[in-house]
Amino acid sequence: MGKFTSFNRRDLVYTVVADHPIEVSIFTPKTTEDAPQLQSVPVLVYWHGGGFIVGDRLYEGWWPDWLLEFALEQNAMIVAPDYRLLPEATGADILDDMDTFWTWFLGALPELAESEGWKMRPDLDRIICSGHSAGGSIALYSALQRPEAAIKAVVTLYAPLYYNVPELKMARPRPILGTMPPPPREAEAQIRAYVQKTRGTVRTRGDVLEMWGLVACILQQGRLPRMMAQRPDPRLDALKVIEKGTYCPPIWVVHGENDSVVPTSCSTEFVKRLPPEVPRILSVRPGEHNFDALLTIQEPWLAEGCVFLRELWCGNEIRGPVEPVEMTPRPVVPLHAQPQGVEARLQWYILRVC
Repeated sequence: MGKFTSFNRRDLVYTVVADHPIEVSIFTPKTTEDAPQLQSVPVLVYWHGGGFIVGDRLYEGWWPDWLLEFALEQNAMIVAPDYRLLPEATGADILDDMDTFWTWFLGALPELAESEGWKMRPDLDRIICSGHSAGGSIALYSALQRPEAAIKAVVTLYAPLYYNVPELKMARPRPILGTMPPPPREAEAQIRAYVQKTRGTVRTRGDVLEMWGLVACILQQGRLPRMMAQRPDPRLDALKVIEKGTYCPPIWVVHGENDSVVPTSCSTEFVKRLPPEVPRILSVRPGEHNFDALLTIQEPWLAEGCVFLRELWCGNEIRGPVEPVEMTPRPVVPLHAQPQGVEARLQWYILRVC
């Protein structure tokens, strides 16, 4: 059974780049949309991950169960956009797509909902923005670059929020999600061959199984920050944007302490450098990349974070850091020792087994 079975889905185009339509999906709870009365509902904008290289908005394995459960509990509308991907695009191109999306979201979407008589209308005063991995960075960029959206909170899941960490920037052969990439020279050759073959094209989705080798090569060689900055753009440095006085909404930062894809320090160093007045929760938990994919909001630390989000969605103001929740850490289960079904789901980047 798919993760979206409790939702109705509409697929729309929010922009076209070089004759390539870039799509967005609108998910609405079936139980609420079937109600007879018109409803104004909170909105969760969700950006997919994939290292800015692979995946798309409908790749179910990356959607955390708990976040979908939370959206259903709140009768929320989920809006999930695609965007151009590396290495065909640059980080600046991705931010341009993000900016175009928000213009569409704040203007065209409410008009469309009204003209088509949707039972559920987006409440633009109650927006939370989230994303996993690369998408978590785009969620943060969204809040910083489009203040008129008045995003109530940002939720980042194992995202590369801070690029200036050696583990992300330096080439270092290592297992990634339990798989060893090719040797450095071969990895560089694969990257160059792909870039030369696809130069000048536009791509907004990437088959994870087919393209995982490229992703692993780019991560191992420390190429991700350089690819993002191919077209220099000050918007890409979120901390500098915040330091210049841009408002940063309350933020919940989640990361697995055993993450082999995005170093945990990308989150911890970012939070360490946030101005003290920014409300934040930092949840560093035992686990690999995408470790929360099968968790529910019954998990104590997730339940606490959801309380944080509910208060903000209801319009309550939170100031300063949020006190961490005291919990007994769960033991880390080595990846090779996990049951095969769980391992397959947690490594959905490579295996399409469910």
